[in-house]
Amino acid sequence: MNPQDEFIHDAGDDRAWSESYYFNFYDPKEGVGMFTRMGLRPNEGWCDALHVVYLGGDHVAFTHSREDLHGVSDRLTVGGLTLKRVEPFKKWVVGYDGPAQDISDAAVLITRRRERPDGWFRPARLQMSVEFDALADPFYAAQGSHGHFEQTGAVRGAIALDGKTWNVNGWGVRDKSWGPRTWQSGGAGTAGSTRRPSAGPAPFVTWFSINWGADLALACSCVANSDGVLTGGGWVQANGKNQELRTVRVTRSTYKPGSILHTGMHLDATAADGTSYSIDGDVITVCPTKIPMPAGATFVNEGLARFTTGGRVGYGIAEYWHSVELSD
Repeated sequence: MNPQDEFIHDAGDDRAWSESYYFNFYDPKEGVGMFTRMGLRPNEGWCDALHVVYLGGDHVAFTHSREDLHGVSDRLTVGGLTLKRVEPFKKWVVGYDGPAQDISDAAVLITRRRERPDGWFRPARLQMSVEFDALADPFYAAQGSHGHFEQTGAVRGAIALDGKTWNVNGWGVRDKSWGPRTWQSGGAGTAGSTRRPSAGPAPFVTWFSINWGADLALACSCVANSDGVLTGGGWVQANGKNQELRTVRVTRSTYKPGSILHTGMHLDATAADGTSYSIDGDVITVCPTKIPMPAGATFVNEGLARFTTGGRVGYGIAEYWHSVELSD
C-alpha cells in the first residue's frame, strides 16, 4: 500500500484526468443501501458527486451535484456530499445533507427527462452519516500514474429522508481511482421500452461488488469480447486475506422485456489458489445513471442485487454499462 494513494494525486497533462472516490453498502435487515461517487476533473475545471440511497423496492433518493473546480484540496465536499478520511485505508465517513429527488420507481431514470410523467419525483431533504471501517487491506488493480484499488468494509450509521430515519448496519465495498478516464465504448445499443436493439442488450462493461459477511467478499469487472462475452478478473477476500480472481466470466444475464435494465445474472470465477465460485445474482432494483456523450449516452445501470454462492446469501452492486444512441 502507498499511503499517498488515499490522497489527491498530481494531475497529469491529459485533459481527461480524473480522481474519484466510491463507496457502497447494503443492510438487508432494513432493506436500505447506498452507492456514492465523487469525481474531480481538475484539467477540465469541474467536479461532481452522485449519491443514491436505495430505500426498499424500487424506491430511491437520488442526488447529483456538479460544481466548478479551481484547484484541488484535501477537503472532499461537492454539493451536499462530504467524504472524510479518518484514517487512511482504515476508516472513512460518508456524509450527506441536502436536497434529493424522492423517486418511487427508479426505472423512470432510463427515459429522457422530457418524457417522464408529471410527479415522477418529490423534492425532499436527505441527511446521512455512515462510517466505513475496512475489513482487509485494499486490493490494487493498478498503481502509479493510472491507479485503482478496492477494499471491503463494515458500514454503520443513520440515514434520514424528510425526518424518517433508518439506522443501518451492513457490509460494503469502496474504491479509489486516478488517471485519465473516459466513459464511452466503441459500440452502441439502445435504451428504453421503444429503443431496444434487435440483438438485445449488449453491455460493454460490468462490475460486481458483493459481500457475504465479514469473512467473504469479492469484486470483479468484465469487458465484452468481440463476440460479446463478458470476461475479466478481480479479487476475493476470504477470512481477512486478499487474493486475485484470475478468471471471471458472466455466463448469463437477463433483462426486463424491451429494456436494458438487468434482472439477473450468473458468474463463474476462479481465484489464484484454485478456489472456484459459482454465483447467481437476482436484482432487487436498478437505478439507471446517464453520462451524456456525442450523439447518445453511456448508461451505467446500478443494480442492487442478492447473490448466492455455496449456499450463502450476500448482497451488493451489479453494475452494467451500455452505450446508447439517442435519436431526436
